[in-house]
Amino acid sequence: MVSIIVCSRTLDISPQQRSNIATTVGCDHEIVVIDNSLGRYSIFAAYNEGVRRSQGDILCFVHDDVEFCSAGWGEAIASLFGDESIGLIGFGGAHFMPNSPLYWLGMPYISEFNQNLDNGRLVDCYETTYFHGSLADVAVVDGMCFFVPRRLFSTIRFDEEYYSGFHAYDMDICMQVQQAGYRVCVNREVKIVHRWSEQAAPTKRGMNLFEHNLELFCRKWQPMLPIVRGIELPERTIRNLNNLCALAYDATLARRSASYQLGRTLLAPARWLKRVVRKD
Repeated sequence: MVSIIVCSRTLDISPQQRSNIATTVGCDHEIVVIDNSLGRYSIFAAYNEGVRRSQGDILCFVHDDVEFCSAGWGEAIASLFGDESIGLIGFGGAHFMPNSPLYWLGMPYISEFNQNLDNGRLVDCYETTYFHGSLADVAVVDGMCFFVPRRLFSTIRFDEEYYSGFHAYDMDICMQVQQAGYRVCVNREVKIVHRWSEQAAPTKRGMNLFEHNLELFCRKWQPMLPIVRGIELPERTIRNLNNLCALAYDATLARRSASYQLGRTLLAPARWLKRVVRKD
């Protein structure tokens, strides 16, 4: 049986999502909804609660804005887990992660197979260069939807003590799976649509929490970073990529510094004057 675990922003998932799961999963299943309408849980705590409540052999952690497009996806995923070396299957992820607190989506080597719904327009997210058959080994996956066999939760769990909020849970659980000796993969056998782009723009506080969790992730997994999975890269390339990521992160910090912001303020009249002079 597949247990579909959803941390819902409302009292329950939508009737449309419930119907979509029931008509496409194609096998015995249960839907475990964690009501987070009052913000009681972090995503880490919500998913741990979902694991406790669930009964299935395969656990699916999915956002409340995801639609499954492939018929029989439950059986398809169960078949992929017939290879017991696989510990986690998602829909998009990075093959390289540096030892700087950066998000996977900004990395140069990505495999993904899904669609985003952008204000009613479907946008393909198909990066299939590194697939071998239906799977690509990756370092981390995106948390919109991923599957883990229940048996792994005797040694792994969502780290609600170390993190808070709603970010980095996906990358952290991927690192735990690999630390336990299993592969993390992206599949292209099942297709989903993610409606994230229709949500409200993130707040400044939300972005600060996101960046804080990335820093915690980098600190926690420093001994294993940088990490490369599913592609072959020379050691020199790995070092260069890692250094470039470190420089990019340092530049981001510099732009946010008080001295940089002061300089922008002091130079603002000069920039305005330069524009006026050019017009004359």
